[in-house]
Amino acid sequence: MKAIETLRLVSPHAAAQLALSYIVLLVGCLLGHLPYVALQALLGAELILLTLATIPFYPERGLLTHLFDLLKLSGGLIFVLFFLVISYGVASEGDNGNALAIGLKGLRETPPSAIGWALAYVVIQLAVSLWQAWHSENPRGAWARSNLAQGGATFVSMFFMVFVGFLVGRPIIMGFSMLGIAVDANGVLSTLMVIVRYFMALVLSTMSASEMDTIAAHPYVDSAR
Repeated sequence: MKAIETLRLVSPHAAAQLALSYIVLLVGCLLGHLPYVALQALLGAELILLTLATIPFYPERGLLTHLFDLLKLSGGLIFVLFFLVISYGVASEGDNGNALAIGLKGLRETPPSAIGWALAYVVIQLAVSLWQAWHSENPRGAWARSNLAQGGATFVSMFFMVFVGFLVGRPIIMGFSMLGIAVDANGVLSTLMVIVRYFMALVLSTMSASEMDTIAAHPYVDSAR
């Protein structure tokens, strides 16, 4: 209920703009033949690149501290991706086989062209955001608004999708199967992932300018001390 009350603060125009961008993302994944597991791995790679790109904005923390944060993030991503792979295997095949092997098979079968366009999209997007942030009056603020908050939302969305795959994805696929309709697990789970990220993006859009300024000034726990 609290989440619904929060979403009521989002303007229809902002919600429509976000919806359009996420629809484009989903269409790109489906038409670009990017499997769900590869999509999640790509989001993990995006978070690693985002963390590296953030280092120049906070030089006072020191390179070793930044690298330690990167190591912690990498460990967290590996942990989450492991369970995402398993949830994909369960959602797509149920108890028919090894869920981990099924999930890894989906990753291995990703077309190189899909990986290429997806990585290019991430790199170009980050490069444009970096250029815009450094040429703004408040580089940290611009970077936080365009990337840091979204990066946090992405990680939370990936975590939630572990449970969504089990509790929502699998029942949807089973329901269609009982009706004699074969559906692609990649399409179902990718759609659910986009919906979860869209929800998180809507919540973030309700943050005030002062809240964003606070995040920009102290995005790390140790820097707020």
